[in-house]
Parts: sequence; C-alpha cells; structure tokens
Amino acid sequence: MKVELKVQDLLQKAANDKFYIALLRERDGNRSLPILVGLLEAQAIAMFLRDVSTERPMLHDLIAGMADAFAIRIQEVYIYKVKGGVFYSYLVCEQYGQTVNVDARTSDAIAIALHQGRPIYIDEELLNTQCMRDEGGGAYSMPITVMNTEVLRGVLKTAIEREDYELAAHLRDVIREREEDNSEL
Repeated sequence: MKVELKVQDLLQKAANDKFYIALLRERDGNRSLPILVGLLEAQAIAMFLRDVSTERPMLHDLIAGMADAFAIRIQEVYIYKVKGGVFYSYLVCEQYGQTVNVDARTSDAIAIALHQGRPIYIDEELLNTQCMRDEGGGAYSMPITVMNTEVLRGVLKTAIEREDYELAAHLRDVIREREEDNSEL
C-alpha cells in the first residue's frame, strides 16, 4: 500500500554541514520521513515552500517546461527503496497513455513534485522502517539513514562500550553496506 507524504519542513542538519533534511510527513497520520538533501536541492525546495520565483528558469522549471513541450505529464513521485542511507525515487510519468517510471534523485523529485503540485508517495513498509517516531516527552527516534557514516561509527563505539552487542552488530552491518556501496562508485 502506498502512503502519501507532504513536505512539512526543511531543516539544516548542522551549522557547519552542507546538507539539509527535507522532512516529509504522512498526509493523514503522524509519521515523518527525514531525507537528506544537498544545498542546491534544499534551495529549490525552500523556494517552492516559500513561493519565491526567479527571473530565469531553474533546473526544475526547465524539466517542467520540457515535460509540457513533449506532452509528458508527471503524475507522482514514488519513493521505492533506501540503500546505504540513500533513498531512491521514480517520477511516474504519462505520455500518450503510457506510464513510465523515470529514476530520479529523491531530492530532485521532491522539488519537481512541489513545482508541479504532484503527490509524493512511499510504500507503507518502507515508511514504517524509515520514519521518525515520537517517543514521548518531546523525544523522537531517528532512523539511521539520516546519520552519516562518521556519526554511525561514534554510535557503534558507544554501543560497544555499553555492551549492547545486538545494536553494535546492526550498526557494523550498516556501515559495511555503506562502504561496499561507496566502493562501487
């Protein structure tokens, strides 16, 4: 089952960090999905959230213009997996009655969805494994996908010091998977 998400906020990850977090919230629920986005994508998303326009077209304007020129209708964004801390998305497009999934970086897909007024969807199971959860008392648990590998190594060290070997083994596996994914680049 697919769950619709809406862009709730755009947060700077850290004062000295070049990444932001696009916070997507379940349309009819209370789960949130934090997605890391780069500076340029964050600017594009922020412009749409704040209804700011530019004199010249940005990349997302260009894509929308090309889609219109070639009778392509962007129907939705579908976030379909996460691997190595990276979310993968499709722009689900329709042209002359045929539907085509176009692979897109999730950050770009979010900006395009905002620009085109199109919905953003995620699979229920994926949302359950990646969402932020309200732990009560103003505390939230965050999925490890929003942590960079350096932070994960620190958490791994703490887990070992606390003798939480189940968590340590999980973190070790996640770090290894990320390193293997990066070696393929």
